[in-house]
Amino acid sequence: MDIYPVSNGFSTAYLVVDGGSAMLVDASSESIAPKVLAKLAEARAELRLIVLTHYHFDHVGAAGPLREATGAPVAIHRLDADPLRRGGALRLHPNRPLGHVMAPIFSRGVKAPVTPDLEFGDEEDLGGHGGFGRSFWTPGHTAGSQSVRLPDGTVLAGDALSAGFPPSRAERPMFADDVAASRASIVAIADAAGRDVRIAHFGTVGAPSVARLAARNRPAG
Repeated sequence: MDIYPVSNGFSTAYLVVDGGSAMLVDASSESIAPKVLAKLAEARAELRLIVLTHYHFDHVGAAGPLREATGAPVAIHRLDADPLRRGGALRLHPNRPLGHVMAPIFSRGVKAPVTPDLEFGDEEDLGGHGGFGRSFWTPGHTAGSQSVRLPDGTVLAGDALSAGFPPSRAERPMFADDVAASRASIVAIADAAGRDVRIAHFGTVGAPSVARLAARNRPAG
């Protein structure tokens, strides 16, 4: 199994390829669609599933074009399905000091509506939908944020985590609609991760760093 990061310079999607099958986790912006298609051709793989970790515009832009090009269904957690269908501007709730600086910038983005083909529950066997591993609910950043645990133990966490300084250090997400849920999700990601955790912005955070962050967020007692 190979994991290929596909970036637009700001947000990263992950193309997971095993044999002749592929799954895309997140869809960044429309500009990555040709890169994904080129990688699929190079790997001689068919895209069978597009999993969105949440509905924000910087994670869904290529979903429609890639579905049209490949026939792969688009999946999202049921609690983020309606915002995905509605599109529009974002309302962000800063969870770190940098978030207060960046919120006005990110809030200017407007997301085109995307109609999902699949609405996932809190945990799904992705093999039953053409993908690999399982998805699990990691709310907090949004109500329906979800992560993916691959068979090798790698977790693809979208924006449920972010990077600090250095970028390999795990931090809580820059924005969180529900801070308490976000803290619980950090713990869930640490417990699920058998290897490093890949996030949508700035790449990979080490499993030991995620474990340390989770230790600070576990309930006392």
